[in-house]
Amino acid sequence: MKIEIVERQPVKVAYLRYIGPAGVGIGRFWRATVTPWLADHGLLDCPRYGVSLDNPRETPPEMCRYDACVELPRGLDIPDTEQTTIAGGSYAVTRFKGTGAEIGAAWGAFVAVTLADAPNRLDDQRHPFEHYPRGALFDAKTGVFACELCLPIGS
Repeated sequence: MKIEIVERQPVKVAYLRYIGPAGVGIGRFWRATVTPWLADHGLLDCPRYGVSLDNPRETPPEMCRYDACVELPRGLDIPDTEQTTIAGGSYAVTRFKGTGAEIGAAWGAFVAVTLADAPNRLDDQRHPFEHYPRGALFDAKTGVFACELCLPIGS
């Protein structure tokens, strides 16, 4: 697993919230709710983020919160839409390519490897997230997608 330490800038995003178990439900939420919303606002080509707000090892699955976010172009404001800023700072980053059924295990391995490196410690003031850059792979037939897994770290 190749892991890089990256300094990320803060990013203003609009988001829709999903509450429930990770995995297949989040994929359905992106396809059935988020993608049409992005299309309605002309944001399909903007970078997207998936932000996990709760640790699934500590929060019951039916209560886990996940924000499906889109980076807002400078000067754009979408009325009646929740907005926030994804914090900048140091992040451990690795690339993922697979399905929704595989991403949980990838996150687990990534966190374990990253935190096993002595200087790295989790920054619990920021949330981990998936970054889907412009043109990120998504194969509707197989469900395979690509993104970057970003884990906030401090030293």
